[in-house]
Amino acid sequence: HVTCLLAVAQSCQSSVSCNVVLTDSQGSLTSPCYPNDYPPSQACKWTIQAPTGFIVQITFLDFELEEAHGCIYDRIVVSTGTSDAKFCGLTPNGLTLNSSGNVMEISFNSDFSVQKKGFHISYKQVAVALRNQKVTMPKSSKNVVRVANSVSIPVLTAFTVCFEIARTAQKSTETIFTLSDADGTSILAFEKTDRGMELFIDGSYCSVNDLLTSSDITSSMTPICLTWTKSTGLVAVYFGGQYRAKTCAASQFYTLPSGGILQLAGKGSSSVSVDDQNLDGFMYNFRLWDYAMPYSELSALTCDVEGNVIDWDHRFWTIPGSYMQTDSTLSCSEYMVSVLIHIAHITLKSKPNLIILILNSPENAMEVAVQLADITNNELSKEEVTQVVFKVNELVNIAKINATLASTVVTIISNVMISSEAAQKESSETYVPIDFESEAQNALAVVTLPPTLLQNLSNSHRVSRINFMFFSKTGLFQDRQSNGMSLNSYVVASSIGNFTIKNLQDPVKIEIAHLEYQRDPKRLCVFWDFSLQNEGGWNSEGCEVSPESNSNRTVCLCNHLTHFGILMDISGASALIDEKNNRVLTFITYIGCGISAIFSAATLLTYIAFEKLRRDYPSKILMNLSTSLLFLNMVFLLDGWLASYDIEGLCVTVAVFLHFFLLTSFTWMGLESIHMYIALVKVFNTYIRRYILKFCLVGWGVPASIVGIVLAVGKNSYGKNYYGKGENGQGTEFCWIHSPVVFYVTCVGYFSMIFLMNVAMFIVVMIQICGRNGKRSNRTLREEILRNLRSVVSLTFLLGMTWGFAFFAWGPVSLAFMYLFSIFNSLQGLFIFVFHCALKENVQNQWRRYLCCGKFRLADNSDWSKTATNNTKKVSSDNLGKSLSSSSFGSTTANWTSKAKATLNPFARHSNTGKHKSNDVECIDQSC
Repeated sequence: HVTCLLAVAQSCQSSVSCNVVLTDSQGSLTSPCYPNDYPPSQACKWTIQAPTGFIVQITFLDFELEEAHGCIYDRIVVSTGTSDAKFCGLTPNGLTLNSSGNVMEISFNSDFSVQKKGFHISYKQVAVALRNQKVTMPKSSKNVVRVANSVSIPVLTAFTVCFEIARTAQKSTETIFTLSDADGTSILAFEKTDRGMELFIDGSYCSVNDLLTSSDITSSMTPICLTWTKSTGLVAVYFGGQYRAKTCAASQFYTLPSGGILQLAGKGSSSVSVDDQNLDGFMYNFRLWDYAMPYSELSALTCDVEGNVIDWDHRFWTIPGSYMQTDSTLSCSEYMVSVLIHIAHITLKSKPNLIILILNSPENAMEVAVQLADITNNELSKEEVTQVVFKVNELVNIAKINATLASTVVTIISNVMISSEAAQKESSETYVPIDFESEAQNALAVVTLPPTLLQNLSNSHRVSRINFMFFSKTGLFQDRQSNGMSLNSYVVASSIGNFTIKNLQDPVKIEIAHLEYQRDPKRLCVFWDFSLQNEGGWNSEGCEVSPESNSNRTVCLCNHLTHFGILMDISGASALIDEKNNRVLTFITYIGCGISAIFSAATLLTYIAFEKLRRDYPSKILMNLSTSLLFLNMVFLLDGWLASYDIEGLCVTVAVFLHFFLLTSFTWMGLESIHMYIALVKVFNTYIRRYILKFCLVGWGVPASIVGIVLAVGKNSYGKNYYGKGENGQGTEFCWIHSPVVFYVTCVGYFSMIFLMNVAMFIVVMIQICGRNGKRSNRTLREEILRNLRSVVSLTFLLGMTWGFAFFAWGPVSLAFMYLFSIFNSLQGLFIFVFHCALKENVQNQWRRYLCCGKFRLADNSDWSKTATNNTKKVSSDNLGKSLSSSSFGSTTANWTSKAKATLNPFARHSNTGKHKSNDVECIDQSC
């Protein structure tokens, strides 16, 4: 069946072409395999091309992609020509977008995991009046914006040219428009030269720099009218409501012949390449008349007056589609709004009238919202605030709300909220206040603000309005670090002015109804923290659950302890532990870690103080393991305290050291088992040069390399986390690994590998112990069982077998194994001290010789004879069994190994008198 499924997916993927150019007047496109889940790792691009004079309009009929902050996984990017819009999740459903020109590009990318249904998009070509479009001034002679061939320009002895222009950059020479004869020779040009603004008329130059300067043309659309009359040589400029004129006598001798070709920009009067001389910017509403308009006519000129030679209409122009941009803010834009069965054409003349004349419909709701947002960016009068409020109310009642439109509406409301006090007061009377005669019943959310809320605000921060928002759909609030908890309520928000209020004397009371009934809910009051983990998430800091809560509703009052199981919480069960058990686990962990740190230090100091104890390999390995456990426990105990300082760099450093010492502890446990294998299996056949030095390189170097790689990839893998949140919403701040991938690969995966190796070694060693001890006849069965049990316990803690409890902390038994995990692992240092230090005979002798007095003190030469005698014995199976079954298994095994090597060394010298010789060969001693 799996093969069949793979074949179907392959067929679907190969049969759908998703990199195409669409030129049909209307149609639709879908994601690969729609309505089934789209395949992984897709990279598609649809280019929708319309003829000149048309725009492309698309509508999302169905849309479902993987949801993620910033659409970092699966996404659609729509390039309208002037901007790119990125979508994922469910938000674009029903949204309509228009291109600014006659081309629209739709790109679709998916990652290697998590596929959804995809999308279904319809498209059509929409004829657009040139009044709604501006033209980019050509930057190359290859693409020319010119008058259509069907337009015949007559002989001109006078003219009026009106246009709107905006520049994007300044040049030393710029050509705005050019009229050429049939041979391509310029006969009329309006340009900027090194002498300033000039009008070139068939060989003569008329300076108009005192009428209009280059600096008058800005980045905003600027209306300009230019007139010329041959009979008088009068040149006039109408700009900014002012009429300025001068006489250019040289132009009286010229007539502009018919059949000319007019183009925007162009070569002008000079021989400079057009690529260097064109004005960088936009041109709009270019019109030409064959007479010179007087001031009275120019001042009364409107958008409805058509040029009698050239008008701003597609009939008069040949414009490459890529040069046209639809812009709803243009002065003469006209909107076609469908209301029932008729079409209304509205001319928008000025900004105050714009608010009044906009008619809303589902089709143009987004455009209206964008205009309102732009209008409210400026200071509003009382009348304008009232008009905006009416329009927003009309907008939300007519339009189909989507995420983009909703965001724009919120921006409009926010702009109104920060307008002047007088304007806000006016808008308060726009709608009749709604008063309830009785208290609301079964409200979905209730927010109660305390009287002391604003008492500490300065006069400059005083506000008269508070904004409340209620989200009935919670899809916008997706926290990937939810720790097994899910959102079971609507979301309510409140904002006061444009500043943050915290540490209130009296808490804000928020009562929210549950989405689903829960008989015994484990609830947590949270707020959405936009700064959490750089992408937002739920945070319970400062909020607690009120005792007034019940099974149907939770009352929140919005105004630290960690257990050791967090480090290896493979199942994520720590997030679900109730507050009582969390406190018990925390107590056990901190007490256990403190005891473990003390006894790890005692073990380490014992071997450092007594040189004779650290001569063999196991002792040196044990010293390294004790060092690692000591620092692991110390860093863990200090972690929560250092996390409370809220210093990011400090928290990352603590998390790095905690990760490092955890890995070194795992590694030295694994090296213990490797040494046992060499000592037991390869004892007579293997000699490793610089044995301990190589162990040290692995034991400390491998963890350092792993941590270094994680830091090199990104320090965001480490940081502050919150664990053990109780019903009051409080949790413990803890510096640890942020990234689940880093945790499962470097901690869980690394430990799993070492754990499996140690389990195998544990089994081999126990078989050796039981097999050889079973051959002895001088001990009872009870003695054998006790000796074997002691060996089992000793090896269990030395090899870290108790860390395996983390693998069983799942489901209903998770809590029990969390207790076992916390108890045994927090006390690992104590158990190692007991079995591998305190119960070792040679350690006891050193303590008695140097630390005791009176009858407990051991004489300095009391064990020489025994030592010398033991060194001359041949290693037998019986001695091996004795060593393996001793309480200090690790060291006695290595002692036996050392003795075996000394016995087999042909250069070793032995005493037959029972006295120690100072020249005995020590061939195995090497320190880190």
